[in-house]
Amino acid sequence: MVKRFQLIWLGLLLTCLLCGCAAEKKAEETAPKSCAEWADMIAASAGFQELADANAKYLEKHLMVEADSLEDWCLRMDNTRATPEMICVLKVKAGANQAEAKKALEDYRKEQIAVYRDYQPDQVVKLENARVLENGAYLVLSVSHDADKTIAALGSGWK
Repeated sequence: MVKRFQLIWLGLLLTCLLCGCAAEKKAEETAPKSCAEWADMIAASAGFQELADANAKYLEKHLMVEADSLEDWCLRMDNTRATPEMICVLKVKAGANQAEAKKALEDYRKEQIAVYRDYQPDQVVKLENARVLENGAYLVLSVSHDADKTIAALGSGWK
């Protein structure tokens, strides 16, 4: 009787372990693979203005991030600049200075607060609530009307 009880518990334990591994594998398979996929996921999370892709020249001139230091990137902005809404996802190359890229995004956000304070004061709250988040080699700056929704869309692991 005791052996039978032990076998049942062992079977239940193995079932739980296998279910946990399958769920983890499924989460890995559904996680975005490119910066554009991350940006799409963020865009779907909150009602952004219509955003358009920006080019590498804008990334380097205004955000002060060298495109050569990135493995992948996606930058979408409100082209009218009537709002500061944007989604910027960067994947920093191994060996590149990720802290420098993160600081550049923070500096850009602060600069935009000063610009919009004079230009469109009602938009400043979007920039004040935005944060630069990091997960491994990825950096994200998302400026929207609901920062909590965009952060939640990214899932766990972002700080």
